[in-house]
Amino acid sequence: MVYKCKFEWPNGAHIAVVFNMSWETWERTLGTSKNNQKAHERVPADAHYTRGMRWIFEHAYAENGGMQRLLDIWKRHDVRTSCYADGHTVSLFPELAKQAADDGHEFIVQGWNHDYLWNMSVAEQRESLHKTQEAFKTLGIKSSGYSSPGGHVTAETFGLAEELGLDFVCGTRNCDVPFIIPINGRKLVGQTSYQLTDFCNYSLGDATPRDIMGMWKDAFDSLYEEGQRGHPKFLAYGTHPIMSHAFRTRPLEELIEYVKSRPRVWITTRGEMARWMLDNYPDHTLDKFYPEAVASDRHYGLGIGLGGEEAVREALSYRRA
Repeated sequence: MVYKCKFEWPNGAHIAVVFNMSWETWERTLGTSKNNQKAHERVPADAHYTRGMRWIFEHAYAENGGMQRLLDIWKRHDVRTSCYADGHTVSLFPELAKQAADDGHEFIVQGWNHDYLWNMSVAEQRESLHKTQEAFKTLGIKSSGYSSPGGHVTAETFGLAEELGLDFVCGTRNCDVPFIIPINGRKLVGQTSYQLTDFCNYSLGDATPRDIMGMWKDAFDSLYEEGQRGHPKFLAYGTHPIMSHAFRTRPLEELIEYVKSRPRVWITTRGEMARWMLDNYPDHTLDKFYPEAVASDRHYGLGIGLGGEEAVREALSYRRA
């Protein structure tokens, strides 16, 4: 909780809050026996039909109501979000993408489709990022950050983001503060993803939307109080258009109003947060906050620029030839 360095948000905010919107096109293996996304979204390998259509219809809800509802919510509550988007998604639905961009939402490169990085070669990862960035550019959309599908990273992730000229990478889940990652002579900002999201209610047997909002509110209150005591943090909440049914978004709106009712809260985007770090704390690697981060990187091979060659070797040791 208590970190070692001096750190502040703009205007002395006690906490920074980001509302994320993950707009994804999942692989066409969805619903088949080869699906990698959710174990129960697949038919048996010997089924008479090789794809279960229920799950396909459920995912099509993203653009047939979910995305439109979220954009309406953000507009009515005057919130700008950070939108994780696949290149294939914005190519399939360019008008929705332009509407979101025109509404002031930030787009973050996620990859061509929702294929996990651990299932891709380095060349495939690079192509996925480049194709997505080009798809954004075609629509006049700029992006300064990257978030991999499912929040997974590989030993090459930070270097690939640096190749694209990006400023930040989401998906680091090892702390509640943003931090600098030195890579190839440049500096990226590492940012945690989110512990709680509407995906925690993916199935009706999971935690209810109000349960999830209650847990998120508890996290907000705790981190807010830590900020009051002089150690500000940040917290994100993730939404998905495929999950944005009315019974899930009603408590979300109440949560937004709760956050906005508290003083000294910076509701921001991930890009703005990265710019704040690069402009004001360009040397705040994670060990400035938590010296223990050096040994952690060295042992686990996190690739955040602290553990030296030992950490690099450890990270690369898991890549198949």
